[in-house]
Amino acid sequence: MIYIVFQNGQDAQRLFAELSKAPQPYGKLLYDDKTITVFFHESNVAHMRALFIPIFTSCIIRAFEARWLLSIISRTFFYENEEEQQQILQLAYSFIDGERHDYRLGKKTNMPREQLIAQSLHECLHEGLFSFESLMTFRLKPYYDRLMHYVELAIDEYKLEQEYQSFVHMLREIVASRPPQMSVVHLLYENETFQFFDDHFFYMSPQQLKQLIDRRLMVSQPMYIDTSVLAPLVSLAPEKIYMYTDATDIGMIQTIQNVFQERIELRTPLDFPKKYAYNDIHNE
Repeated sequence: MIYIVFQNGQDAQRLFAELSKAPQPYGKLLYDDKTITVFFHESNVAHMRALFIPIFTSCIIRAFEARWLLSIISRTFFYENEEEQQQILQLAYSFIDGERHDYRLGKKTNMPREQLIAQSLHECLHEGLFSFESLMTFRLKPYYDRLMHYVELAIDEYKLEQEYQSFVHMLREIVASRPPQMSVVHLLYENETFQFFDDHFFYMSPQQLKQLIDRRLMVSQPMYIDTSVLAPLVSLAPEKIYMYTDATDIGMIQTIQNVFQERIELRTPLDFPKKYAYNDIHNE
């Protein structure tokens, strides 16, 4: 038998609700006056604990993890705006779920957070009676440190995204304020390379593009602007850009779309009339 004692009745009810929804191959549960009691079916307590710990671990994550992450975001890093908190929380989960690369950890192996919790529970459950608050404060510190790590990653990513949005907004304003230097630009993306063509599909070499860049644009802006693709496009500020690509998830392509918005028309590389361009490229 195990007794889990709570100071906060709402926490006790929340965890009991999660445990009640989960399979109970280990035994049965009882909740009474801020205490959850776990009854084991078998006398082999070690076997029953082995069944109970993974379920208890999952229930802790479902019941409390998001709240603990939000607490770190607001109390440790002082983000008080609810919308900002939710954005950072979603970014934290993108690192937790492996959707984003943990650049601080690199290729090092990382013990799953479930295992961190399970290790702490093994220690507590041997005692038979423990306080959930003491579990959170002392035994779950390695897990809490992991949550802190994910929040730090999320805040770094959030700041980068804010800077990126400011950068895109700045370029939009520059494009809107400049008279178009060309009516149409055809932009072909193939083999990880961008190729520029004018409205008659004549190839524009990198040397030509560099000459077209407005140097004031490069000097006056606080952030680096790519000189091979973005700077020529912003300097030209064309009325229409036909972009031929199948790779819409490429960062530069997404940035061009975000900056030029309705001026962009996406097409596939198969739509590009290459017979007009090949001779010009080879004659460069």
